[in-house]
Amino acid sequence: MSGLKHVVKTRTYRERSQPAARQRLGLLEKHKDYKLRAQDYHKKQAALHTLKEKASFKNQDEFYFNMNSAKTKDGVHIKKQQDHPDADKMRAFKREDASYVASKAVSEAKARARAP
Repeated sequence: MSGLKHVVKTRTYRERSQPAARQRLGLLEKHKDYKLRAQDYHKKQAALHTLKEKASFKNQDEFYFNMNSAKTKDGVHIKKQQDHPDADKMRAFKREDASYVASKAVSEAKARARAP
C-alpha cells in the first residue's frame, strides 16, 4: 500500500489572506513575492560582486591612445565630439582645393606642351 501514497491527491497549500484589520498596512507579502524579491536582490548583488572584482583586477597604469579622445565625468564614460569646421574654414578649404586643381591643370598643360 505504500506505493499508492503518492497517487492520492492531497490538499493544495493555500496561504492566508490579509486580515481586514491590517488592510491599511498594505499588501501582505506572500512566499512567491518574497522569492521573486530575493532572486532579484541576489542577482543584483552578484552583478555588483563581479564589477568590484573586475575593478580590483584593473591595471592602473594601462593606457590606450583612444583614451586621449575620451573621458569620464561623474563616473560616466563620455566620448569627445570631433570639432566640425565652421563656414570660414570650409571656404578656406574650398579655396585651397580650387587653387590646387588650377595649379595641377597648369602643370599638366605644361607637361603636354613639352611632350613631342
